[in-house]
Amino acid sequence: MPAEAEAEQKMAAFQIVSITSLYGAVAMTRRLPFMADLSEQDKVMIATVVSELGTNILKYAGTGTIEVHRTVDHGHDAIQVSAVDQGKGIDDVEKAMKDHFSTSGTLGMGLPAINRIMTNMAIETTQGEGTRIVTNKWLDGEPIKARQRVEDAQPADTAKLNLEHYDVGLSIRPIQGERVSGDISILQNHPEGLLAGLIDVSGHGSDAHVLACQMQHTVLQHGGAGIGEILEKVHLEHRGSRGAAIGLALLDQTRHKLLFSGVGNISIRLLGQQRWQGVSRDGIIGQRMRSAFIQEVDIHPGDIVVMTSDGISESTSRHLWDLYRPGMKAQDFSDMILRDAGKIHDDASCLIVRCLHP
Repeated sequence: MPAEAEAEQKMAAFQIVSITSLYGAVAMTRRLPFMADLSEQDKVMIATVVSELGTNILKYAGTGTIEVHRTVDHGHDAIQVSAVDQGKGIDDVEKAMKDHFSTSGTLGMGLPAINRIMTNMAIETTQGEGTRIVTNKWLDGEPIKARQRVEDAQPADTAKLNLEHYDVGLSIRPIQGERVSGDISILQNHPEGLLAGLIDVSGHGSDAHVLACQMQHTVLQHGGAGIGEILEKVHLEHRGSRGAAIGLALLDQTRHKLLFSGVGNISIRLLGQQRWQGVSRDGIIGQRMRSAFIQEVDIHPGDIVVMTSDGISESTSRHLWDLYRPGMKAQDFSDMILRDAGKIHDDASCLIVRCLHP
């Protein structure tokens, strides 16, 4: 076989122009002939990277190209995934590599997650011209990367999110033995205030993480709508998937109200002038969902909204107010809840929003 033809058989290119084209690229990546000998876990990992890079392209550049190669990197048999776009470029690469840093008003999970999955990663970016990211995963002798720690989780970038009235804490960790979590968070500006939420995809590992990222993207696309409408959009767009529990809370800054709607095992409690616990309806987003049930309660300065996935022990979460200490930062509170009540046999997440002043 000519060398050029053989090289072509070990490379695939995908044009990323819409969420549909991204879904197609992720699905086709796992079926590439030159990856047939990879383990199922490695195939899922590579598909996860394609999903993360493609999501970044759509979010920051609109369109771009992803290429997947079977190659040799530093003498190692490897899969290379590269992404190229002609967007505005990355302002600060060092900050972009930190968990939950974002310039789009969302929680940035892409580049840090890729860095944990792949053996190495290089970023070339020029302001106003675009970005090229090249990642390699060694298939023989991959060095062990550090797992995500509770201490790694930090609140979103405050330069874009309107957090003047809130103190936010977020802690997420995967089930023991996995590198990425099927839990993911939502934190975004909303015309009426702040949209906050948790997504807990059924199952664990890379497949769950890919779907969590896709569902997060769908929520953010419709983030200006009502929370019930957003849940229905996610359900319809991801129908037939393995599904997820999702809880969305809207902190209405004008009316001083907390609105909540949830499906599945997402828990929400309000600690403060009154004790309140929301109700998530039975169901699985993407599989079966009844009409959204919207609940509303008054919120006051000093009140604390606590949202947890079912990876947090219910028996401990019933006593959250007893765990809180006056003046405690939201991040310290969420870290403590995850550390003391997180189940090792499940993905776990905790999102705290403390209301500072009217």
